[in-house]
Amino acid sequence: MPVPDRVSLYQHLPLETPFALHVFPIHRCNFRCRYCLHSLPAKKLLEMKFKKDVLPFPLYRKVIDDLELFSKPLKSLIFAGHGEPLLHPEIAEMVAYAKEKHFADRVEIVTNASLLTHDMADALISAGLDRLRISIQGIDQDMYKNVAGVRLDFNQFVNNIRYFFERKQHTDVYIKIIDLALKSRSEEDFFYKTFNPICDTAAVEYTIPFVNEIDLSVYSSFDHAKQGHAAHRFNICSMPFYQIVLLPSGKVTGCCAVTPPVIFGSAEKDTLSTIWNNSIRSNFLLSQINDRDRNPVCRDCSVPKYGLQPGDELDPHKEALLKKFHKGEP
Repeated sequence: MPVPDRVSLYQHLPLETPFALHVFPIHRCNFRCRYCLHSLPAKKLLEMKFKKDVLPFPLYRKVIDDLELFSKPLKSLIFAGHGEPLLHPEIAEMVAYAKEKHFADRVEIVTNASLLTHDMADALISAGLDRLRISIQGIDQDMYKNVAGVRLDFNQFVNNIRYFFERKQHTDVYIKIIDLALKSRSEEDFFYKTFNPICDTAAVEYTIPFVNEIDLSVYSSFDHAKQGHAAHRFNICSMPFYQIVLLPSGKVTGCCAVTPPVIFGSAEKDTLSTIWNNSIRSNFLLSQINDRDRNPVCRDCSVPKYGLQPGDELDPHKEALLKKFHKGEP
């Protein structure tokens, strides 16, 4: 999905301040979407060292306070991750605190919206949420059962989104559905007919094969699904160059991989500013430029093949990047 006001990344590297902080408030989900790691057996998640942590609010508050140490505000603070953000009992308070501090230009949530009750909607609107990104898993309750493994009152679900949209103040509402959740053009038409009136933007997005343990090809029945049709593989992954990720455990990394390729540090022990500029991150960025495949997580990751945004291509600038980052500038 294109990001508003996105700039050409190379022109701004190295960054004194990350463009984005991804906050993973909780590693739990009330859905078991068949393309997601939460559909895997508990034994497999244990093998992947995936823990169902919850980010403590005092630690989150410290991280937000520490953002003052950066030279300028972040472009965005995004609540997302390998879990459902609305499951966190203090998610509205988290949004409100970030907005109160003004250390990010935009605060947004990525959610399945199944918990977007009227009370939750009122709380998020009151907190000042800037963007609500809703992931739809089907166009009726049977499809939700098939794709997400849950029984959902679809009509009430749509009404809850309508309630938010009709009462929001400045929040941009973006609603997406993945192509694997659709089976025909008529279902795609129904998606737009249902959700266009209750959002600012609706879109069909293609599924990225993000979890190596899941073969998405067996689910693709949509005649124009794009899954598996990546046009180009980038050698340098741009994500750790512009974003930083706070895990529920308080550990900090540079991307959204299920198994982080490198842990840069602990937000409990250090500030994000210190972690952003430490040698662990600097060395990791150099490894991305030199040979990303040396890291087994990076080697097997599909994001540089499917998920990078326009303007993020760094491959043509490899030699110039090596000079910049060898100087210790990041």
